[in-house]
Amino acid sequence: MESGRLDLETNVEVNGTNKPVAATYKSIPDGDTNWQAKEENIGDMGKPENEEIDDGAKEKMLSEEAKISPKKDASQVIFISENGDAKIDVAPKGPTLSGMGKEELMKYANDPFWIRLRWFLFIGFWLLWFAMLLGAVAIIVMAPKCTPPQPKTWWEKSPIVQLEPKDLEAKDSTSLSNLLDKLKSQHISVVSLSNILKSTSPGHVTDFRDVDPKIGMENIKSLIRLAKEKDQKVLLEIDPNHSGIDHAWFNRSQNREEPYTNYYVWASPKTGADGSNNPPNNWLSTYGKSAWEWSPIRGQYYLHQFDKSQPDLNFNNSLVVDEFNKIFSHWLDLGINGFRLGFTQHLIEDPALQDEKTSSTAAQTDEYESLVHVHTRDRVENAQVLRVWRENVVNRTKEDGLFALRDDIASDILAVFNEKSKLVDLPQSSMFLMHADKGITAKALLDGIKPWRDHVYNSSKASWPAWDLNGDKTALRDRMSPAVAESLTLMSLLLPGTPVLKLNDIPREKESEKTAFATIAEKRNDEIFLNGDFHTEIVNGTVFVYTRSGLKSGLPGYLVAYQSSEHPAVIDLSGIPHVPEEVNVLAYSPNYLTEKKPGEAIETKLFSKRVPIAPKSTLVLTFVPSKDQK
Repeated sequence: MESGRLDLETNVEVNGTNKPVAATYKSIPDGDTNWQAKEENIGDMGKPENEEIDDGAKEKMLSEEAKISPKKDASQVIFISENGDAKIDVAPKGPTLSGMGKEELMKYANDPFWIRLRWFLFIGFWLLWFAMLLGAVAIIVMAPKCTPPQPKTWWEKSPIVQLEPKDLEAKDSTSLSNLLDKLKSQHISVVSLSNILKSTSPGHVTDFRDVDPKIGMENIKSLIRLAKEKDQKVLLEIDPNHSGIDHAWFNRSQNREEPYTNYYVWASPKTGADGSNNPPNNWLSTYGKSAWEWSPIRGQYYLHQFDKSQPDLNFNNSLVVDEFNKIFSHWLDLGINGFRLGFTQHLIEDPALQDEKTSSTAAQTDEYESLVHVHTRDRVENAQVLRVWRENVVNRTKEDGLFALRDDIASDILAVFNEKSKLVDLPQSSMFLMHADKGITAKALLDGIKPWRDHVYNSSKASWPAWDLNGDKTALRDRMSPAVAESLTLMSLLLPGTPVLKLNDIPREKESEKTAFATIAEKRNDEIFLNGDFHTEIVNGTVFVYTRSGLKSGLPGYLVAYQSSEHPAVIDLSGIPHVPEEVNVLAYSPNYLTEKKPGEAIETKLFSKRVPIAPKSTLVLTFVPSKDQK
């Protein structure tokens, strides 16, 4: 036999592989039990040395009776070839497993029990499948949705710049166009016309439908037209609480001409013990002393919560409310995009003219602070009047008109105003900025901004506030050096709200240089500014810091720092949420450069643990928010 080959009657061939080959044989008879001994000279199924074996001998290894005859108890013989040698392994053959026959299967297939069972499983499968499908749909439909942020309006994106009579006098169409272009280059698209109504002096209006002759109505119409062409908006500021004493309405009311008799608040005097005429109650003017002034023409007192030459209009009279609706409509028809109203907290007074209660604060009896003004200020009826006016503005502008107040408004009053639906756009609480001087501290800034953040901005009824740096007070640049004023202005630009500035708060852009103001104002259109988180804190005891971050990954965060101290500092910003190890310089106020030597470059990348900041300066940084939520 050749190595690796075994030739049996079964013609099985093993080719030197380890693959087993099985064959079934009949048991060897006793007569042939010594066949191995007869072949003892054969080693390992190979040829004996120097001896030729007849090929037919291989077929005589088993007797004819011992040839294979399959039986039910046959064993399995497994041939395994290893390294050219063949080995035999004999194992009993296991029982063979066979399935049911067709007839037997059909017997069960037609059995009513198995038919019902099959239908039960079939129907149950599809019911379960549909239940899972409906459950998945229900989860998707009923799961709470992430409410997308409301898109910001035009008055929320751009700063608002007040234009006063001196900014508009002696201007023709060309100069007005240039003015608007300069503002647009600084990314300002909203202007507010302040104190332009026809008056004997500011706040003493004689006609709510006309403008100061020094400005001219035609120029105002040109300004409105040019602004529309440049995709800019024009607002008008009106103080509806009072008119000037020279207004035609007052003259007619004083003479009891209808329908103007009750256009103002009139009251008969109280007669003193000596027969003298006295004011009808103890109400005081904001300037101090009695809020009532005697009119010998009418023989009654008229109310003035401000100067005696500014008589209060009577908004308990629906005719007066309607009169101002006509005034608003007049200006909207000319193209005005909205209004900022002043002194509206004084609109409605107690018609019963009850005395005010004395305040607990130590003040002289004729000072405004000596009384608690519950009958003349912040009355809930004010909201009813404002609601009528707002609906008119909203309807006539197809919900694109601004209806805002110039007055500071407390968060609790705002909650009452906006209880059912929004009443006031751009509510403000900016008195801390209106009275700010160069000594304003980081704590004063935090205390002024933080309540608004806590009670309004982060509430479910969040409102986008206005940050008025001037109001009717002395202009910012008149209260401090231009450098510090510009630094505070820059600080306000990325607050979550709309800064209200005067024209001289805007830096003049140089021909070849973009101002820091323009750089930051442009970022007000970024999603992170419009909808990002707002975080404030004080660093190093003197640096007011706030950040805008927290939206989807990939958007940069902003950090604004204002150094209120007179001394330079190196501050650690790494402990502020989301601020990474490195930050980038985006912009800075001009006085930030005072700590640099001539020709020394500003580093554009800083380690957040060591950020230098100059006295009274503002630094604006950008950063990639860290993944760690501190």
